[in-house]
Amino acid sequence: LDWLIMVPILDLVKGYLTEASKGEAKLSPELVEEFKEACGEALKRQFNPQKKEWRLRMSSLGKPLCQQQLDKKQLPKDIEYNAVMRFLMGDLVEASAIFIMKAAGIDIEHTQKEVATDVGGENIKGTLDVKIDGKVWDIKSASPYAFTNKFGNYGGYNKLKDDDPFGYLAQGYGYAKAEKVPFGGWIAVNKSTGEWSICEAPREQEEESKEALDKASENVVALVKNKPFKKLFEPKDEKIKIKGEDVFTGNKLMAMSCSFCNYKYHCWPKAELHKKVATRAVNRPMVWYTKLKEEDLENCL
Repeated sequence: LDWLIMVPILDLVKGYLTEASKGEAKLSPELVEEFKEACGEALKRQFNPQKKEWRLRMSSLGKPLCQQQLDKKQLPKDIEYNAVMRFLMGDLVEASAIFIMKAAGIDIEHTQKEVATDVGGENIKGTLDVKIDGKVWDIKSASPYAFTNKFGNYGGYNKLKDDDPFGYLAQGYGYAKAEKVPFGGWIAVNKSTGEWSICEAPREQEEESKEALDKASENVVALVKNKPFKKLFEPKDEKIKIKGEDVFTGNKLMAMSCSFCNYKYHCWPKAELHKKVATRAVNRPMVWYTKLKEEDLENCL
């Protein structure tokens, strides 16, 4: 039954978008107004946010404890100028996804519903994205890399579980627990190409849910009791293979979880975003270093 539910979502979306691409899709005036309202709320949320005091939120419980501890201290965040654009684009993609699913005839029970449930002895509140056919789903605006390698053909639930710096599992299972329904998984939209993918959570998920929420509960207890701050990740020595042997550059690469954190400079004052040194690629990717020996860059390869 779960498989039968999953496929029609994509089939209906693809069918509707195909009709729209041909200029043959029907457009509901009511849905247009809903979409306008959602876009307006997104603008207000990103460009005129209301300052909120820190509190435990469902959306952050699965993030690394050290990051949440710094959040609780309400330290200044290391945010790039284009961060607001990224957040806005994510909101608009999500609003578009809900509009398209409704227009495609998918039976959506709830959107942006506020829920609450007990996690770690605390009443934790949050806002779920969407509930379809008796399951809670998260909508994700994904980069081409994340779309392919996390939510798409080369990703999947286990890949997300193994690398979950944003706490997606705890968030999804938390919303599902609050609604007393299963967690469906993630509906992902490639924000570059407009492609859609569904990354389904396991059908048998009692153990998965318990594991994710137990971890979140540990974070809640630690935050409530003001457990002393401790960095959970350490940088790695950068190396490259030369004639079959490992050659160390003398640089240190920031842990991936830290690279997504808004408090990089709190833990790594000398952090620097730089083109990757240890690669022979023509177009070198940008990576975060906690230690970068600029004078040795030309001698590493």
